[in-house]
Amino acid sequence: MFVNYTNQEVARFLEKIAIAYELKNKNRFKIAAYENAADSIRNYPQNLEEIWQRDKKELDNIPGVGESILKKLDYLFTYHRYPPKVQALFDSFHPAIFVLTEIANIGPQNAKKLVKNLEFPKDKIKIINKLIDYAKKNKIASIPTFGKKSQELFLKNAKEYLGNVDRLPYETANKLATEIINYLKQKFPQAEIVALGSLRRQSPTVGDIDIAVCYPNSSEIIDYFVNYPKSYGTFDKGPKKASIKLKGNIRVDLMVAPRDSWGDLVQHFTGSKEHNIELRKYARKMGLSISEYGIKDLKTGKLYQFTNEKDLYKFLNYPYPEPEKR
Repeated sequence: MFVNYTNQEVARFLEKIAIAYELKNKNRFKIAAYENAADSIRNYPQNLEEIWQRDKKELDNIPGVGESILKKLDYLFTYHRYPPKVQALFDSFHPAIFVLTEIANIGPQNAKKLVKNLEFPKDKIKIINKLIDYAKKNKIASIPTFGKKSQELFLKNAKEYLGNVDRLPYETANKLATEIINYLKQKFPQAEIVALGSLRRQSPTVGDIDIAVCYPNSSEIIDYFVNYPKSYGTFDKGPKKASIKLKGNIRVDLMVAPRDSWGDLVQHFTGSKEHNIELRKYARKMGLSISEYGIKDLKTGKLYQFTNEKDLYKFLNYPYPEPEKR
């Protein structure tokens, strides 16, 4: 069963078409039509796909949505994939172009120039991190027409996009995480949900907000999470993980694990980095390797998984440390 596209996802679909049309030197009025429709849809108070399910003709009332756009939306909502011609259009460009244009001050032409002069991976978050790496290594400033100022601006905005510029006070991060957990609990009351990382360790400040959910159907949770009403957009969405952006460029990462490996995931992503390094060294002396998926016997290859953290530490014969002491 498909979950409705969010208005943000529909708006981004139309924005990508506008970007592709600009790079293909299409008519400027045609490009503007898709940009205007994207703006209207992003701020529309009702979910577009729900309107379409009720009565397709009601989409005519949305400002900027003309016949050509309606046909594309009809296909999108009917088959839950891009129309073939649109997909072919997108495939004619490196995916980094569309990712980079989500960063402030990087338009289609700038994105095209970056991709032409530098190598990028295809994964969304890796693309942004690669851009940051290039900027730190002074590789953008040497590209004609960019220079130091552009490089500094791209670096600043890429960091803001990832939500990793400023750390939040613990109280603020805890409040935001609690609101999201309560939102998830309304739909999935039986799911076990915990905040991880520096938030679980009760650090004075918190960077990204990490939340884990123990639930057998990960896609159901993920689809509901990315539709969080206070979300300003989706960073990434996969079968077991997703990331959204809150107001102020605050990033929230959600991970879903089954009960069998729940303890492994919670331990790994609670941290701290230093504690996990210490624990890995300790396990290595026993011929074991630790990851978010379990503890592997390096001789036999057998993987041990744990439903809770305490059993994991007990297996290692390592005193269980409370999260705030790690």
